[in-house]
Amino acid sequence: MGIRPRTSLVMKRKARRCPKCGTKLNNQRVRCKVCNLHQRDKR
Repeated sequence: MGIRPRTSLVMKRKARRCPKCGTKLNNQRVRCKVCNLHQRDKR
């Protein structure tokens, strides 16, 4: 048997990261605090 796949709930608990610079982001942030890149809502 394989390992259990990650659920969407578990993935939402992980820290969001900026795709451009990789900085950890707060879930409420709209823009990255380092590079100011606009974050799209990925739900």
